[in-house]
Amino acid sequence: MAQRTKTKSQTSSRKKTASRSTTRRSTTAKRAAAGRKGGRARAAQRKTASRRRSLPPAIAKAAREMSRMMEGLSAPSDAIALLKQDHREVEAMFQQFEQLDSKPEKAKLAAKICLSLTVHALIEEELLYPPAHEEIEEDLVDEAIVEHAGAKQLIAEIEAMKPSEHLYDAKVKVLSEYVKHHVKEEENEMFPQLRSSGIDLEDLGEQLMQRKVELLARMGGKA
Repeated sequence: MAQRTKTKSQTSSRKKTASRSTTRRSTTAKRAAAGRKGGRARAAQRKTASRRRSLPPAIAKAAREMSRMMEGLSAPSDAIALLKQDHREVEAMFQQFEQLDSKPEKAKLAAKICLSLTVHALIEEELLYPPAHEEIEEDLVDEAIVEHAGAKQLIAEIEAMKPSEHLYDAKVKVLSEYVKHHVKEEENEMFPQLRSSGIDLEDLGEQLMQRKVELLARMGGKA
């Protein structure tokens, strides 16, 4: 009888030890996973900071100038009004670029064009396209995302070049045509559907404006 009681006690003790061991392994695994997740987050932050540091000086300068211009400005009436305003501004810059002969002036204006388009694309992709994808024709949003990717490639090439290099003007011209096509599709097809959708365009316009200000401040080195 004493032997059986001892055996039961030993078995219970082994079970408790095994349970504690399993708990420790689980806790260790969770801590390791949390550490890996935290490490990835820190790596992403370092990568983002690195991208900010590597921003071309001309782009950073243009961001500071645009950021100062936006101080105190009120948001347009809604999201569509804000985006159309962006469209008109960049169209005017492309027209101005075609009239320039001075290479330094071309470089300065091209930097502003590239910055404006980059910020415009970011706020659309972050805040407009996700709800639009749920409310309007999916194909319109998907095509817009693909068009953004093509424009970003051209922007990156222009930012890496000097106006004296071969094909510089040609790339700015092609970017202009690319953007013109994109704007036409947005304003003639996407925006009318957005207007009749359930999206709160006034609230979205405020969000877009706030995000635009944040991005310009960050790219200009203010944040």
